[in-house]
Amino acid sequence: MLIVETGSGVADSDSYLSLVDARALATNYGITLPTDDVEAEVLLRNGYLGLLPMEPQLQGRRTHDIQTNIYPRAGVYKNCVAVDVDSIPNELKLAQLYQAEAIQNGAGTNTVTTGERLAGFNVQGVYSETYQDGSSASLNATVQGVQNQLYPLTKIGYQQSPCGGSGLGNGLSRENMGYLR
Repeated sequence: MLIVETGSGVADSDSYLSLVDARALATNYGITLPTDDVEAEVLLRNGYLGLLPMEPQLQGRRTHDIQTNIYPRAGVYKNCVAVDVDSIPNELKLAQLYQAEAIQNGAGTNTVTTGERLAGFNVQGVYSETYQDGSSASLNATVQGVQNQLYPLTKIGYQQSPCGGSGLGNGLSRENMGYLR
């Protein structure tokens, strides 16, 4: 059985969604979970753990010493509105599902690699890479659905919002772009 983080800093939590809620949300977004409950729970746990590398990009800070993942957080703004410190945003739940889907479709979670060894690349209109035998692309591949969902909760998402940054509406100034004075 999944131990759901509700926003109150649940000890030993391993998901942002119950299995019932995960199945309902997944159905709404065309994500397929295994029909076997145990397999689906394992997949959701791995999806939950797969969000940890995103933490340095997020706004705010953890709110509990015992929490096992990136939320709940204090000091977060989403679309210029403060996120309650005891909430788990829906974007985070969807990110967990997209991460789980990527794992189900073959993304490695604990793969050992000998590292990237590029054999060649081609830039004729389209970038392509080939790797030497026994080598592969880097691990921790970016899951676009995860990136898209977490974007409003990230530091750059805040900076790019109307309330972030230097008052220019996009949060960027000439100093951010590396121009000399």
